[in-house]
Amino acid sequence: REAWERYKAALIKKARSAGTIAGYEDHVTRVLKIWIDKPLKDLAEDPDLVARKHDAITLASGPYAANGAMRTLRAIYNHAWLKNKKVLPRDNPVDAVDWNKERRRNSGMGVGDLPGWFNELARLENPVRREFHLIEVLSGSRPAALKRARLNHLDLRRRVLHIPAPKGGEDRAFDIPLSREMIRSLMRVIRFGRAQHPVEARIWLFPAESKVGHIYTTQEDRADLSKWGNDLRQTYRTIATVAKVNGVDAKLLMNHAIPGVNEGYITREKILEDHLRQQQQAITDVIFAPIRELREKDGQLR
Repeated sequence: REAWERYKAALIKKARSAGTIAGYEDHVTRVLKIWIDKPLKDLAEDPDLVARKHDAITLASGPYAANGAMRTLRAIYNHAWLKNKKVLPRDNPVDAVDWNKERRRNSGMGVGDLPGWFNELARLENPVRREFHLIEVLSGSRPAALKRARLNHLDLRRRVLHIPAPKGGEDRAFDIPLSREMIRSLMRVIRFGRAQHPVEARIWLFPAESKVGHIYTTQEDRADLSKWGNDLRQTYRTIATVAKVNGVDAKLLMNHAIPGVNEGYITREKILEDHLRQQQQAITDVIFAPIRELREKDGQLR
């Protein structure tokens, strides 16, 4: 417990996102709750206990959950060891774990899948959530950052949506260039938000009747909307390739770190409002192309 509180304070000091910290805390207080008052030294002296716990979590919650919990424990122990080298053994008890194999989830859509998904989207009853998922697929943004977008983060003059605290914290803040269809979507969601949640809509771009005032959970029933969340982020990256957007531009649009010395010298802000917006529009055009005729007909999708 004490080691976690100290590590949590370090994460806050480093401006890690609230979502990241909440994920760690869930591992500590729920998944590894049985050890909350157990000395780290006891775990270090009995690493087989940690290995067996990893196996038990794998059976109960799956391979990804088990690996995630053990990564949290490993990070907490390493942080504690730096301050307590005379007390704690150097070997991290998590070293005894036989890690589960993890595969990248390939759940993105191709161009041919989009008409069916758009028809599912059109049938969602909540118009704010409908526009949220549309902006997700048009921007490739992580839902955790997008759902906290405020009205004053939208700059219509520059045609950008500012994301002040994405994954990686405030140091990774960036602007999303907006295509024409993205601006129309945001104008609709502002109108819907003011009608449904007039108080919350004064602050939040995607307001809701929740404790925080904005959309809190972004999951949908798969029977209603087959793709959401990270599925749409993968879809965006897939469609970017179809739109012939090069890899560096796609990474810049998705706020990924750019590896390599030469690419590291790119100043994103200098190409945001012309080049990157053109690339964003190219991706949007490919996403909307399969439903162009459906958009022009009377009906639910229009």
